Amino acid sequence: MILITGQELREIAPKLKATRAAEIAALHNKIAPTYGIDTLDEFEEFLANVTQESGEYEHKSEDLYYRPERLAEIWPSTFSETKRRPYIPNDNARKYARNPVALGNFKYGGKYGNRPGTNDGYDYRGAGFIGLTFRSTFEAYQKYLNKKNGTTATVEQVTAMVRTTDLYALDSAYWFFSVLKGLNDEAERDEWRKIVKAINGGFIGIEDREKYLARVKKVFARKQP
Repeated sequence: MILITGQELREIAPKLKATRAAEIAALHNKIAPTYGIDTLDEFEEFLANVTQESGEYEHKSEDLYYRPERLAEIWPSTFSETKRRPYIPNDNARKYARNPVALGNFKYGGKYGNRPGTNDGYDYRGAGFIGLTFRSTFEAYQKYLNKKNGTTATVEQVTAMVRTTDLYALDSAYWFFSVLKGLNDEAERDEWRKIVKAINGGFIGIEDREKYLARVKKVFARKQP
């Protein structure tokens, strides 16, 4: 099934070079039907969100390297002395700035399966084209993937695969959308805002997502019979 071609994907994600666009498009066409996404109507909401989340398929791993000023902007309740603009970095911002491991453990440690006193907060930071986060999420995907593939990969191995390969960065994004969040029916009904909230937790930056949705709709309009 051909849901999208490389050239069409480049119209939606223009940062992609032609060769890589063809590779990512081929992965979409291979993976989408295995998660029950086999119509353009279902595919468009997923495609718009995954393209935005991944920075047009550039990001497989959450960076967590921030200046104090940026930490204050992103998480003002934790890293700013003020709760509205202009945000002013506090002591926490200065402490965790430019220290990804310490920041990951501070923000994510001891939550959702991340073991206190370990580097789980950093090790299980966001990964994949829709960032899976927390050890419990990676364990759920690990179990699903092993059952699907008949394999015995450890959670550490699966996490590395999601972080380093296009195949599993994208497969994990489909799993997040279709299995963990169960959004296929919402995609079929074009419930855009409900889908965005389920993925993002809210509507901050929704304008950027809608830019990609508009590109998807423009491309898909030409594909309709």
